[in-house]
Amino acid sequence: MGFTQHLRARGEDGLAALLALRPDLASPPPSSIRALAARASGRTSVERALAPLDALTLQVLEAVLALAGTAGHPSGPTAAEVARATGADLDAVAAAARTLLDRSLLWSDPWPVPDDGRLRPSPGLEDVLGPYPAGLGPTLTATLRRRTPQALERLAVDTALPASTDDAAPATTADGEPALVGLLATHLAAPATVERLLDDAPPGARRVLEALTWGPPVGQAPQPGGPTSPVRTAVQWLLRHGLLAMSDTQHAVLPREIGLALRGDRTHASPAHAPEVVPAVPDPAVVAGDGARHAEEFVRLVAALVAMWGDQPASQVRTGGLGVRELRRLAVRLEVTDAVAALVVEVAEAAGLVGDDGAEQPSLVPTTEADTWLERPVGARWHALARAWLASDHATWLVGSRDEGGTTRGALDPELRRPWVPRLRTTTLGALESAGALDPEQVIEVLRWRTPRTPPAAHGVQAVLAEATALGVVGAGALTPPGRALLAGQDAGAALEAELPAAVGHVVLQGDLTGIVPGRPSPDLAALLELAAQVESRGAALTVRFTETSVRRALDTGVDAQDLLERIAAHAHGAVPQPLEYLIVDVARRHGLLRVGTASSYVRAEDPALLAGLLGDRALAGLHLFALAPTVIAAQAPAPQLAEALRERGLAPVLEGPDGQVLVLGQAPHRIRPRRGRRAADAPADDAAEARDRRLHRLAGDLLAGDRRRGEADDDIDPGDPAGPGLAIGLLREAAAEHRPVWLQLVGPDGSTSRRRVRPLRVDAGRVRVLDLDREAELTVAVHRIVDVTP
Repeated sequence: MGFTQHLRARGEDGLAALLALRPDLASPPPSSIRALAARASGRTSVERALAPLDALTLQVLEAVLALAGTAGHPSGPTAAEVARATGADLDAVAAAARTLLDRSLLWSDPWPVPDDGRLRPSPGLEDVLGPYPAGLGPTLTATLRRRTPQALERLAVDTALPASTDDAAPATTADGEPALVGLLATHLAAPATVERLLDDAPPGARRVLEALTWGPPVGQAPQPGGPTSPVRTAVQWLLRHGLLAMSDTQHAVLPREIGLALRGDRTHASPAHAPEVVPAVPDPAVVAGDGARHAEEFVRLVAALVAMWGDQPASQVRTGGLGVRELRRLAVRLEVTDAVAALVVEVAEAAGLVGDDGAEQPSLVPTTEADTWLERPVGARWHALARAWLASDHATWLVGSRDEGGTTRGALDPELRRPWVPRLRTTTLGALESAGALDPEQVIEVLRWRTPRTPPAAHGVQAVLAEATALGVVGAGALTPPGRALLAGQDAGAALEAELPAAVGHVVLQGDLTGIVPGRPSPDLAALLELAAQVESRGAALTVRFTETSVRRALDTGVDAQDLLERIAAHAHGAVPQPLEYLIVDVARRHGLLRVGTASSYVRAEDPALLAGLLGDRALAGLHLFALAPTVIAAQAPAPQLAEALRERGLAPVLEGPDGQVLVLGQAPHRIRPRRGRRAADAPADDAAEARDRRLHRLAGDLLAGDRRRGEADDDIDPGDPAGPGLAIGLLREAAAEHRPVWLQLVGPDGSTSRRRVRPLRVDAGRVRVLDLDREAELTVAVHRIVDVTP
């Protein structure tokens, strides 16, 4: 059975499971099992399959790749033999092997694999892991094949190869290979043979081999004609006795079986172990409380952003995104750092709550979905934000840094896109999933063990942990219950609601115009305080202060003094303090003494003296004020602009309509329709996962049925179907891994074609190195010259 036949043997369920583990194999759908095998052995696909493997699993894969094809394991090693070679626990090796078999990085004949089944590496692994797995050189068979028949006979004499007792044994194998190659490989691979030869070796020979034993297995070879020395004599003796081989004209290489014999049949000096990090064990209540506090605060910041940009959209820079000055202005208004402000903007955009309005001078404006989001409970709002953050591909922590051209990167800058960011966030949080509280250095150590081929950058891990803490996914250094639900694809909003403290509907008012909310304010109380007070501090309790400006802001919305006092009294814990009543009554008494209308606009008052000083005020000269009557002044400016200018002078005007009725200040918030773009996709629902499984099963069934229709079920390659370039490479890799000969149809420089019987040796970098079996010569062929590959 070859690799292609192995894929067929997996059946529909097995192929569907493979396509689910390696989705790149199904996109676009392959045309046949042969095409699937070629794609699965391609360098890019193998790299992707290796990326999520931990250090022990990679070590097991290296051990199988090193042992397979050696004289002692011509059909591949068993799991028990791999455990002995690596020194790892058999159960751990078996679990790692199962992972590799599921991904078809290993395969076995028969399939499914029995407990004592032989494990074989899949084609293409050597291209990715290199020609010297575990620091071991090429096999003895590969090195002996490069020797002439005469050299093989001399080697048999020098190494005291036992004479064959079978006189009828052929001199060559069915593939035309000298039978001595296999006999010598088995003979030299025996540790007793190696030790016996070294006992008779010249001084320095053992030291030369010890220098190459644990890799790299290649060393500089003495050049012909050089001066005689002990090292030169030792190397020449080792070459003559097959314990070393020439890899090229300048380098000698230690054959794989010789290296294993010198290592004591070990592929690795010691098994890979998970890092011994000792996590802190914080109080679960502290973790949950810290996370809930940050989560609620982040929801509040996003809501404040929506409100700000709804009133006054934020202008974008020419290259896209939010400018540095605009970001700093936002950070000041939100009372957070620039980094937190950037995170708020990025997450709000990823959740589809804000977006580009598409105008000639583009601005960032809330979308219509922001209104729906604002109506949801806190938990549901947070879940939408956290899910968008987890799936976002923007490296938010790069905001404020400079690119290659020296330009400062802003929030929402298109240059922040990094396709690997979602995986970094998922793997970083996954490191905390089974542990307690870990510091960033411990998380980095765990991730380097889990994904040694793609270790994350330290600054990226630190940034992800800081963002997760700001969002409430991580609390006190550990994963919070809502964070665990988010990572598991469950309802994280409900998990957060369970952790939030009960809402408090009252405020303790003080005589110094401050108020304390001992907990999380209810929606009604939060709306009242947002309207009529300003926040002084947040934490376990919320402290607010009532000021002239905050009270006037409430009156500007159309609420009169009596209504405001009644609303405050309804939420007050006890009576409303007299200083607060005086403040509200005093502001209300002066509120509306000036009335602004449209002339372009005008100002009128009952007291002429109140208006007399405005005409001569130089600060108001830009409004072009002029008197219409002792109690009326007109202005060449819109009414809202005139009212704002008067407020800046310490006055408290109100707007009125043509009928003299007071108009409520303000305008409808800006909104745009959400547009498709970088918005994070929703997590797949159960029915979507089932639909994906049905699609993969249907594709697997179609591939198997197509092979049966074409009559390919019994052959790895259909001789009547010319292979395309990609498929040809896959077939050549498979033949090289299994040491099988193929027919290679080539096109020459003049356009003529030729057909050669070859054994592929190595496939990489757009070239194929093969052994021409009829001419007994090696040649290197460019891939574009290959027309067809057949058995």
